[in-house]
Amino acid sequence: MNTYNPNDNYLFPLSGGKLDSQNGVKLNEDTYEVYVNDNIVGHKTLKNAGEKLSDVDDFLRIQGIHNFSSSLDGDHYVIKTNEDTENLRDALSVYFNNR
Repeated sequence: MNTYNPNDNYLFPLSGGKLDSQNGVKLNEDTYEVYVNDNIVGHKTLKNAGEKLSDVDDFLRIQGIHNFSSSLDGDHYVIKTNEDTENLRDALSVYFNNR
């Protein structure tokens, strides 16, 4: 006895996400709002498995900025500093514009 299943013609389940047309795999990009002392300065999107939020911190340290702390609060990446906020914000502006 044959039974009919309307889903037999689909290779992959339907989903609301973006699909890679070659592989039928859902593509995910996590995007975070980046704040310095409660002021938004940009967005960090993790586009591949090798990227991480701590890349922002690494960039700041390469720029000679060391006196800050960072934390994740949901989709907000919060950087706190008591020193030279303007220099930190300027460095992040360069970072976000050159990615």
